[in-house]
Amino acid sequence: MKKILAILMALTMVLSLAACASQTATEEPAAEEPAAEEPAAEEPAAEEPAAEEPAAEAQSFKLACVIPSGDHGFTGESVAHCKMEAEALMEKYDGLEVVVKDGLEASDQITSIENLIAGGDVDMIMLWPMEGEALRSAAQTIIDAGIELVVYDRLINDFEGLVGEIMGDNYGIAQQMGEWLNTYYADYTDVQYLRFVGDSSTVTAQRSDGMDAVIDPKFEQVAETFVTDWSTEKAQGLMEEWLNAHTAEEVAELDLIVTHDDEIVDGLMNALDAYTGGELNIKVITSVGGREDTLQKFENTKTGIQFTTFYFAPSFIREAMRLCVAHLYGEEYTGANLVDGQYLIPSFSISNAGGADETFESYRASDIYAERYSIGNF
Repeated sequence: MKKILAILMALTMVLSLAACASQTATEEPAAEEPAAEEPAAEEPAAEEPAAEEPAAEAQSFKLACVIPSGDHGFTGESVAHCKMEAEALMEKYDGLEVVVKDGLEASDQITSIENLIAGGDVDMIMLWPMEGEALRSAAQTIIDAGIELVVYDRLINDFEGLVGEIMGDNYGIAQQMGEWLNTYYADYTDVQYLRFVGDSSTVTAQRSDGMDAVIDPKFEQVAETFVTDWSTEKAQGLMEEWLNAHTAEEVAELDLIVTHDDEIVDGLMNALDAYTGGELNIKVITSVGGREDTLQKFENTKTGIQFTTFYFAPSFIREAMRLCVAHLYGEEYTGANLVDGQYLIPSFSISNAGGADETFESYRASDIYAERYSIGNF
């Protein structure tokens, strides 16, 4: 009996152990099946480099400069500056052609304009008119032909359709001159003066009107305005005539001479340096220009007369050409001040009498002086 009981107990233990083993095996988590691999995303095919676009062709333009002729003085220097600037601009801008057409008379300029229009390949004309009114009709034919136009120095009054007018600030220069004179003669109760101008152009009108607008009433012009045609020789002759026609006492009462150009001054100084009829009490001569030869006359004169001039140079024509090219190539132009639709080239005063922007010496040391005389001394 005991053996049977022992056998039963042994069987029970074996069965229990088997059940536990079976349960343990069942409870182990089933090994996770590896996730089905997703097909690898196809890498985008490497982009082929875009074919290079052909370089844009350089823009091609033709600028024609129609100007007066001259081989000396202001006009001669201007022609030289125009031709030098033409070369510089063509070197700077690919595809740019600049031609210069100069003539002695307004009729020569009209012929040049007609030929340029007939050629059919001009994009812009820079016109420096011999006379504004004489070139009015020719200027209109430029506009009518679809050619862009810039007018330099001398105006064509009430003319429409221009890209621009560019010039020295004649009216502003004259105002500065009048204000300088008010200061210089501040201690005088009256000032007697003569006035010498160039011609009847808009330049002369602006230089006269500007001074007259600001000058003190104590300034008295004691003779009719002398018209010199911008000629040194004619100015000298007119000065000599006035000196010879007046007594020594009348000549001694003259305090001031106002002029519109340094070449006029050269003629006046030739006459004044040669005057032996009595005492000269002229304190100063005023002008517009900045010519080296004129400065030297006042450094060498024995009259004691001093000189103040307001810078106006033949090199200004370069700015007119730069304005044209900037317009053709769509660039900003900053060489002059745009005032009431006109580009006005700024000026400054030069004097050995004091109260000016520059002395003779500082002016000679400036970059502006260097550019002006980069063509040599005419």
